[in-house]
Amino acid sequence: MSKEHHDKGKSKSRILIVDDHAVVRQGLTLLINQECDLVVCDEAENATDALEIIEKQQVDLAIVDISLDGTNGIQLTETIKSQHPHLPVLVLTMHDGALYAKRAFQAGAKGYITKHEAAETVITAIRLMLSGKEYINETMT
Repeated sequence: MSKEHHDKGKSKSRILIVDDHAVVRQGLTLLINQECDLVVCDEAENATDALEIIEKQQVDLAIVDISLDGTNGIQLTETIKSQHPHLPVLVLTMHDGALYAKRAFQAGAKGYITKHEAAETVITAIRLMLSGKEYINETMT
């Protein structure tokens, strides 16, 4: 699991946000960048941009919305996991149905959270996943 880090001291975990709504991306970026151990390294509004970013830079975790233009987050998660099996994917969505969560995990997601969750819950999910665990909110289990 050791990755080359060229930073001195403790480096921040790098998060990619994939959502087709700019306001959601900006809100998540503000939320995550407040944390001393996390940083949003980039944002993408579609699957093509997301995959390009993952190829070009170090990403430690991807947050992917289910509803995207052109493809959906489940398909994007499958593609990410086939090309980058060690990259954890947190699916963040407005859909709170168990069927969506099941599909997300079958596609290779390590976490599933709805947009109705409290901001702290998003941060908790990110940290759990970065430590190698899975996250699913209690209402889904």
